Amino acid sequence: MLIMKRNIYLIVILITAISFTACNKFLDVVPEGTASLDDVWKSEQQCQLFVNTLYSQMPPTYYHTYLPDWMAGGDLITGPKGTTRWFPYKSLLYGEENANNSYFQLMGAKSDPVGSTSHAIYRTIRYCYLLLDNVEKVPNLSKQNSDYWRGEALFLIAFYHQLLLQNYGPIVLEKGNISLNAPDAEMYQARTPYDECIDFITAKYDESAALLPAKRPDAELGYATATMARSYKSRLLLMAASPQYNGNAADYANFKNKDGKALMNLTFDKSKWERALVAAREAITIAEANGYRLYINPSGTPISTFDQGERNYHDAFCEPTFNTDEFIHAFGNFGNIQTIQQTGGPRVVLPYNTASFRNYYVPTFELVEMYYSKNGLPLDVDPLTNSVNLYSVAPGDSTAQLHRNREPRFYASIGFDRGKMAFNNDTLILRCRNGELQGDLNNDNSEYQSCTGYVMKKFMHKSCYWNNTTKTMTYKQMVMPNLRLAELYMNYAEADFEFNGSLSGESLNYLNKIRVRSGLPNFETSWAIVGGIPTGDALRKVLHQERSIEFAMEGRRYQDIRRWQEAKEVMSKKPNSWNLKGKTQADFYKVTPMVESGVRVFEHPKTIWLAIPINELNVNYNLVQNPGY
Repeated sequence: MLIMKRNIYLIVILITAISFTACNKFLDVVPEGTASLDDVWKSEQQCQLFVNTLYSQMPPTYYHTYLPDWMAGGDLITGPKGTTRWFPYKSLLYGEENANNSYFQLMGAKSDPVGSTSHAIYRTIRYCYLLLDNVEKVPNLSKQNSDYWRGEALFLIAFYHQLLLQNYGPIVLEKGNISLNAPDAEMYQARTPYDECIDFITAKYDESAALLPAKRPDAELGYATATMARSYKSRLLLMAASPQYNGNAADYANFKNKDGKALMNLTFDKSKWERALVAAREAITIAEANGYRLYINPSGTPISTFDQGERNYHDAFCEPTFNTDEFIHAFGNFGNIQTIQQTGGPRVVLPYNTASFRNYYVPTFELVEMYYSKNGLPLDVDPLTNSVNLYSVAPGDSTAQLHRNREPRFYASIGFDRGKMAFNNDTLILRCRNGELQGDLNNDNSEYQSCTGYVMKKFMHKSCYWNNTTKTMTYKQMVMPNLRLAELYMNYAEADFEFNGSLSGESLNYLNKIRVRSGLPNFETSWAIVGGIPTGDALRKVLHQERSIEFAMEGRRYQDIRRWQEAKEVMSKKPNSWNLKGKTQADFYKVTPMVESGVRVFEHPKTIWLAIPINELNVNYNLVQNPGY
């Protein structure tokens, strides 16, 4: 029997309805006055509601409050007036995170300080085990529903453990529900070594993939699939193979449980890269076999390869409400999407106000510099750009040479002074100098102003519109990807290089799929300009740059720079901006230190992971704190 009909986008919208609270949502599905779990198993309809709530603690990576991922990776930033209370990612930039004062509570601890968020991840994992233990009690349960629900529970157990692992390091594994009468040895468990955590999570993803469908119909988008399980497994094993977590004795030699058991493997194991390579291939195979592909705008209007590439990349995020071609897992809290569009969109009216578009989530100057030239090469490598003063304006031009001869993804993602942007039902020419519509307004008390001189273009649509007569906003409905097909291609190429020392034809094929979709020359053609594909550390650097560009402003870079051991260098660096007080072309185009709301303090390895909350340490006497806290 086909699983009961579900409303389209139910899960991606569900998160809005429950507002990421940690309350016992199963109580919403039992009759009033009889708050018993037994009622959950009385019908498929009741059980389905319970299953829905198991997804409720999935925090999206694309918003500035739930996780640090979206804005603490060095590709997005907000201005100095917004304090850590409102923009918690700053706690990781300015050394404000500690066991007593964490803005990102994932273990169900009380939200503290003000501005922090809390998610009851462990409790939700226990609810998943409740489903596994009781699903067969549902009367007349079809085999398909039984398989799907058990598969969803197993997937979520793996997903939530992975979320904890990447934010806290070695964790206490929940392997089943524990009786309230269990002995202390079961109740108060020590942290499990990192590699054992990886193996446990991997096994759960494999178990779930055997039970779940490879892809869902549109009426069930957002529910777990076998493709999602294989894809998150690929992400997990790539992280486990990376240098921060694979043989890092310098950081973790003394990181042990109280009984002396080491929590990290201190010897580099190259076979972990092979395991990551195999997992990426498995994920790509199931994804492509079930119709996933890189999004291509289907308009059919004859335009240049370059312009088609820009359109393909931009519209992959903004045009379909749910990009089912490429997005393997996405979130669609439309309240959050509206905030992103309002707070990231360029100012369209004066005088200053906070009701219309705010131009406050902005690309960093460093991200702008990261994008390739139009030849698909780093700016400091391409002969077209490496001898040019990119921070000057060419005679007769109106914008910096940094904005010329760039790749299509740059123009799809970055709004710059005197550049075009389809927005507010119009094609705007952005004016970002002091006193201009999108520029600094010479009032430091006005919070919502670009702190770099740039505008976020990536998630903005032409139909986003401010009606200045009615004072109302029109938004573009869309979802934000948490995992898309391009990531699997990148995972494969990185693991292939790290295991084999070079890029195979298969890896080049995957890299070129990403490049060609976005209007770039293929990898070999680009690098032939400068004598051929680099090798060794130089190629590693290029692969990191390829990945950071493709997933810019999507919340991936935060975890990537940590696993690559690049976080200290990236996050300690004082960011730059254009001279926001410059009214003339000559004055504006001067690179200056960006004004921040704090002083950067990146303590390594402390800031790799969050602190274990003090209340968890006080309750469980077997827990040890993370290094540096």
